[in-house]
Amino acid sequence: MKQFKIVFSALLLFMSSAVFSQNLTGDNFATAKAAGRGTVTFTYVETPGFVYKDQSGKLTGVCVDIMNDFLQYVRQNHGINLNARFLGNGSSFSAMYNGVKNGKNGVFGLGNITVTEARKSEILFSPAFITNFAILVTHSDVPSLESMNEVPQKFKGFTAYTAKGTLNEKRINKLKSNYYPELEISYVNSSPDVLDKILSDKKSLSYLDLAFYLSAVKERKPLKRHKVGDEGSEEFAFVMPKSSDWQPIIEEFFNANGGYKNTTEYKKILVDHLGLSAVKLLDSAAE
Repeated sequence: MKQFKIVFSALLLFMSSAVFSQNLTGDNFATAKAAGRGTVTFTYVETPGFVYKDQSGKLTGVCVDIMNDFLQYVRQNHGINLNARFLGNGSSFSAMYNGVKNGKNGVFGLGNITVTEARKSEILFSPAFITNFAILVTHSDVPSLESMNEVPQKFKGFTAYTAKGTLNEKRINKLKSNYYPELEISYVNSSPDVLDKILSDKKSLSYLDLAFYLSAVKERKPLKRHKVGDEGSEEFAFVMPKSSDWQPIIEEFFNANGGYKNTTEYKKILVDHLGLSAVKLLDSAAE
């Protein structure tokens, strides 16, 4: 697959919040098939390893490379030359999600997007491209939890930081309800903002997706994982508006030739962007 390189029509386009709030759109499969060409729109939330900028400022990552292979598959198997444009600045999960939900036709959302039944009522999902789990974190100076029942004592007076509209927000609310009703919750815009708060406030806690945790560990940030708080595995996938007819095509891509996730191309993408140790941890979440 890597022998042919898809050239994106626009690698990155920064837009103001006012402009990005407008509905995103792209060509549906049927339209592109009839013309033999078309344009699709990728919106995204920056996620370490999954969607991030390299040293030159170009977007790369697991999601970008997989979608590059998908565009190539469409060209080779359906005769459609697709251009892809990235819209948005990647700073907000909610902006990405709402951009897809309110978008039309050939729009795809990229990032750490968990498959849930509730979201299936609003958007369409591709097959999962990876399994993830969420990690309960604090500043490294905080004593380790041996049991979740210790939360009221060891996390007394703490603030939980989270971003609205994420599964990690639900995890924080569950922790508050089950173990520490007095826990104060403070909202920020994104997972990177959550991480910044944890690193600067020694009386704080949160849940982070594995990708953000691994990135912080790699950079030797003072972050502690409390293993007893790890939440079970979940699946990440690409998302599309309800009006899209691309879902059967991306399912076809993932299922072709014995399954995309069984290919050497896919496995190389994971190692290139996440590292071998991260891949092993992700594999353990799926067991």
